[in-house]
Amino acid sequence: MTSSSCRQSFRSTGILSALTLGAIATSASAQWTTPPSYTMPGAPTSAREGTVAAVADNTNQANVYGTAVTFGRSSGASYAGIGTTVLSATTAVQGTVTPVGGTGLPYFGTSAWLRAGLVSANTTVSMEWRTALQSELYGSSVGTTANPGPMPDSGPWNTLGSDVLHLSGIAATGSLNAGRLPTDAYTLEMTFDPAIITASYQNFSTLGWTIQNIIAAGELQLAHFDTITSVWSKGIDVINVGANARANYLGTWDAFATQYGATDANLSNFVGSYGIVLDGVTPTNSRIWAVLDHTSLYSVVPAPGVGALVGMAGLVVGRRRRA
Repeated sequence: MTSSSCRQSFRSTGILSALTLGAIATSASAQWTTPPSYTMPGAPTSAREGTVAAVADNTNQANVYGTAVTFGRSSGASYAGIGTTVLSATTAVQGTVTPVGGTGLPYFGTSAWLRAGLVSANTTVSMEWRTALQSELYGSSVGTTANPGPMPDSGPWNTLGSDVLHLSGIAATGSLNAGRLPTDAYTLEMTFDPAIITASYQNFSTLGWTIQNIIAAGELQLAHFDTITSVWSKGIDVINVGANARANYLGTWDAFATQYGATDANLSNFVGSYGIVLDGVTPTNSRIWAVLDHTSLYSVVPAPGVGALVGMAGLVVGRRRRA
């Protein structure tokens, strides 16, 4: 949190779920190693249900996006039903931006949906996409353990787990503050690729993290890009955490809304909540959702360098040293 704003980063802090598999320990001597091979998944051939097709810019430029897809909404309506899927990418012009071991165009075919939120004023919501920059991808030669670049608390092998969404047009409720524009509360959901995230964690020579371990430790986030620090946020970063916010929910947004009574009208009470769904049949259909109150650039980001699981029953969430 900074003194100039009421920024709040809401993270799971103590409860480990049944997803925890085995005892995992850390070592202060853990070193970065050569990354295991990873092949970019094929993008979907059609837009996922509830979305329309979008193109991602693939020119390795931070502030350039594919053609915007827009959705008009009237005051009193719901933001639910807005969604896009990256089905293609523009041609890369600045050399390869594929991860080490990767093949083909470096885009994930990510989908993003707005699942809830009450529109407070007539507005047009816009979704634009870009692929991950070379400095944001697994195996990048840009980051180092001393200077990880745009990735949070990571060495050179941390990575984005999805394409990057530039979301705008959620109705504003205040003035720009610390690079963020306060908006109506809304729920954003994005797909991600678990394989590239676990590959990132396995660069610690003493760790063999599964995606379940990473989730149980509260280390997987729907992060936003901080335009002030030029670094992806470590946690679910919101302006005002809701009184009923709950972190690291293991299930769908629909299940969460039913269980806790979240609606368009009361969504501000749940700002800061987030949850994760793993798809065992089609892993790249796995999703993370979060209740947010500002617009930004969004992507799925693992935040290593801080968490470790030790033990089984009565486990403690520790904080991992950076190698």
